[in-house]
Amino acid sequence: MTSYTPISLPYFAPSDTLPEPLPTLEEALSCTEFLAIPNCYHHKRCTVVRVNNHFVAKFGEDVRSIEAETILFVKEHTTVPVPKVYAIYKFGEDDRMTMIISEFIEGLNLADCIVSMPPEDIHLIKEKLREQTDDLRRIPAPGYYGAIGQRPLFDSYLAKEFGPFEEFEDFNRAWHDIFFPSVPGKRFADVKKFFTVSFECIATAKGHTNPVFTHGDLHEGNIIVRGDGTPVIIDFEASGFYPAYHERLQHQNNSCYQLDFLSEEFLDECDMQVDAQSAWNRAEIAESAERLSLMNYD
Repeated sequence: MTSYTPISLPYFAPSDTLPEPLPTLEEALSCTEFLAIPNCYHHKRCTVVRVNNHFVAKFGEDVRSIEAETILFVKEHTTVPVPKVYAIYKFGEDDRMTMIISEFIEGLNLADCIVSMPPEDIHLIKEKLREQTDDLRRIPAPGYYGAIGQRPLFDSYLAKEFGPFEEFEDFNRAWHDIFFPSVPGKRFADVKKFFTVSFECIATAKGHTNPVFTHGDLHEGNIIVRGDGTPVIIDFEASGFYPAYHERLQHQNNSCYQLDFLSEEFLDECDMQVDAQSAWNRAEIAESAERLSLMNYD
């Protein structure tokens, strides 16, 4: 079991590890070389810019310091290549803003280059990602489902925290509360209840409920490919200890190319999630048809 004590902020890497002087807050805030469209992260207030030659600054009210802490944690417990973290601190009125300054990784975003890659290069990247994810999954797990330091997990698409949980059943219920939108009506409640219970039964029967360190949002857009072909995983905001199948499910949801980088397939859980989404879609269609019928009747 791996224990972790959250670091105290502000955090600054030793000066002798810096490739050049750390940019000031004013320098970071004034940069216009955006690495992502400002505030494009769904519901999040977040900006990501390149600063000078060596740094990336990620800042905003919805930036979470635990993302950078998790990178430091991964660097300490694995050999997985990740960006170096140089600074984490709060700023702004009432310290509502968080600044993370990390290493700029020279390379190409996999989402931008995979379509033009020859099959043999894609195969090599898949193999390296499999080695990296296996390394992550070998981190000794604590006895809970949650982020490092037994803090809440984070769904980056809804910008919502949940957990931590001591028991799988509690995680499973909370996850399905996120997976299924909050919609009134018995038809939707029945779908949600059936698949929440069914998923718990299948995962438990398969022995896939043990907590495992999981990136949580591992798709092509969160992978930088260096010039030597090494994939570097970025954006550990949603990372933590999830049930063993979770990385596969999230990749199935968020990836366009299905890189198939996990050693285990978790086919039953994947099929169950597809069935759940299909059932929900059918419920929406039936609900719309019913409303339309009532409108025509009136």
